[in-house]
Amino acid sequence: MRFRLVALAVLVLAGPPRLLAQSLPHLALDSLPEDSRRAIGVAYQDAVGHPNDAARVGRLAMTLHAWEQFDTAAQVYARARQLEQRFDWYYLGGQVESRLAHHEAAGRLFIEAVRLAPGSLPARVAVADALFEAGDTEGAAREYSKLTNGPTAPHAQYGLGRYLEARGEHLQALSHLQTAVTLYPEFGAAWYTLGMAQRNLGRIDEAKQSLAKAQEYGARWPSVDDPLMARVRALRDDAAAHVDRGLALQRQGDVKGALGEYETALKMNPHLAVAHVNSIALFGQQKDWVNAEAHYNSLVQTGPVPAEAHFNYAMCLAAQGKNADAESTFRKAVETNPQYAGAWSALGRLAELNGRVQEAETDYRKAGEFAPNDPLVRLNIARMLIARQQYREAIAQLEPIANADHPERARVLFGLSTAYVLAGDVASGRQYAVEARDVAKDRGQNELAAAIERDLEKLPK
Repeated sequence: MRFRLVALAVLVLAGPPRLLAQSLPHLALDSLPEDSRRAIGVAYQDAVGHPNDAARVGRLAMTLHAWEQFDTAAQVYARARQLEQRFDWYYLGGQVESRLAHHEAAGRLFIEAVRLAPGSLPARVAVADALFEAGDTEGAAREYSKLTNGPTAPHAQYGLGRYLEARGEHLQALSHLQTAVTLYPEFGAAWYTLGMAQRNLGRIDEAKQSLAKAQEYGARWPSVDDPLMARVRALRDDAAAHVDRGLALQRQGDVKGALGEYETALKMNPHLAVAHVNSIALFGQQKDWVNAEAHYNSLVQTGPVPAEAHFNYAMCLAAQGKNADAESTFRKAVETNPQYAGAWSALGRLAELNGRVQEAETDYRKAGEFAPNDPLVRLNIARMLIARQQYREAIAQLEPIANADHPERARVLFGLSTAYVLAGDVASGRQYAVEARDVAKDRGQNELAAAIERDLEKLPK
């Protein structure tokens, strides 16, 4: 492996690799499915008619790429690079080689892409990933370390955690992996690697919960805006492609665009559960209860209903004040997936609103079983303990996460302050309240900071 990596470095230093492609490959269009045959056939005929036109050859490569004809796409991207030394053909060629598990070839192409466009974040992330997969984990770690700020941060923190975990440095890996899932809580791969690190440290219960999260979130991955790959995806026009585009738009906050893609996907395949599930959530955000209910009923009529669909629709019901119906639907979510921490938390919240403190604590604790690192879950458990005057138990819930950097830190510190004051330790309570106020101010949480200040004024000097 060391020889191959040295050879990779030599090729990079020597400049763009010498490309061997001489002509376009022959495509057996009749062997392709009808949808892909039509799209690829048009691009193929155009490229065959203009074999020295890099743009037309590149478009054929992108079309093949979009329809997952990776081997042929790799050959056509090589032809495009021969005709034109352009970022697009190196970066996209690297993406195809990665899909083919040709990681050293992908690394060469991504490194050249970065040379051509140093500011491309997707290409820089791709270099790090390719180096890791090719066995140059030290080189990968150096690249990930340059990407720990901005939109690449979750991916880079995961990469560093994965690197340290592979080296057997399990404790050091934990910090990076926990940061990754804090920055992007639905990061399935990061939860899985975190679970492995916890298991290797003997933290079996924590590992079980992280692995449950990994199973819940599956292949969900933090996105970095990638206009070039978006152009590739746009060349495909089947239902699955529209769902993929909808997911990308949803992650970018483009609700209208995402709903349009899901609607198109469902016209092609009315039984695509993921399109219904995500549409329920998005219509719920817009308070369009009629359309949210229509998508939920579509799933109920065709069944089985995913746990996430029950959860999303229950959130719509709760937002309308239909708490009894919401509770019933949240229970369907946990019946479908007993490890659904979000649904257990929602049940706890509804019980709390109805004054059922003991039941709320039970539900919050159930959520804590499956999301032990979620600070909001621990805060909710602590609040119930405070309501039941179990102050020391509340402190035990909150102290382990008081120094962790997460969006709820000011509230955790404020809760810890309250528990200490009520337990009779006013000095510690004041200390935590001051810290909570300062954190809230730093983060622009002005109403929370003002509330903490009012409580501070009431404490004895």
